[in-house]
Amino acid sequence: MAATARKRRLAPVDTWADYQTLFVDFLEGVNRATSTIRTYRIAVEQLADFMREQGVLSPAEVQPAQLIAWFRHLARAKPDGAGLADTSVAQRYRSIQAFFKYLVTQEGFAEKPLANIPPPQVPDKLVPVVPSEALQQLLKACSGTGFDARRDRAIIGLFIDTGIRLSEMAGLTVDDVDLERMQLIVRGKGRIQRRVRFVRETRMDLKRYAMERSRHARAEDSAFWLGRRGRMNGSGIYQMLKRRCRQAEISHIHPHQLRHTFAHMYLKQGGNEGDLMNVTGWKSRSMVARYGRSAAAERALDAHDRFSLRKQLK
Repeated sequence: MAATARKRRLAPVDTWADYQTLFVDFLEGVNRATSTIRTYRIAVEQLADFMREQGVLSPAEVQPAQLIAWFRHLARAKPDGAGLADTSVAQRYRSIQAFFKYLVTQEGFAEKPLANIPPPQVPDKLVPVVPSEALQQLLKACSGTGFDARRDRAIIGLFIDTGIRLSEMAGLTVDDVDLERMQLIVRGKGRIQRRVRFVRETRMDLKRYAMERSRHARAEDSAFWLGRRGRMNGSGIYQMLKRRCRQAEISHIHPHQLRHTFAHMYLKQGGNEGDLMNVTGWKSRSMVARYGRSAAAERALDAHDRFSLRKQLK
């Protein structure tokens, strides 16, 4: 009888993939951004791989100590001992936090193993901004009159002028660009739409590109940005910017640095924080504080030059 009972005993079932699929379906159902879903999915996949090696075949079996071991593993994951950056480990924490919150609220799990584990500490660093001289060189690298030059200058100028995200830039359609009113409709995180203004100089760049675009073989495509073979995606824009930086003989600039630079200059020149939140699509003032910290540091340095006691002494 005992032997028969052992034969009937079912082998453990690996449910990581099933719960990951349910989680992704849920995120898509509540209209989370594609980039957010991808970030969450990667984190869950990495956690699942680690837990399987420990013999944990279901997220329901995960213990706090095992999660702590995973975070330590991430910090020293590479062969040379250099693990993920602090910001990346913190991002994994937030992703897994969302996953276990989903399991509790939607799948009936009893508890969240992260409940008593504080998030990883991330050193507070000033966000680098791009010097105006480098931006000028970058625009100069796109000074030609051909299709690529007109397009690239329009994209870079629009990044500088509006601070929109790479995904928002890539997602622009022909109908989103209103040259007459000098404004865009962009779709931010959660596909929330907002209107963004641009200045006359940017309109000139956009108009010149639009004139070239009208002669493109794929001119009927709804996507505003076109490459040689069709619509231009985020990766194509990223590679274009990398190529133009090489031509301008400046250090590589990531599209997100242009967003940081926009926020930096907006605040440095006296812009209102609430207006900046509306323009950039931020919902939290913590983002304003993070992006504006370098501008605040420069304002403090300028104030020191004006108010230094030493300057008052002979």
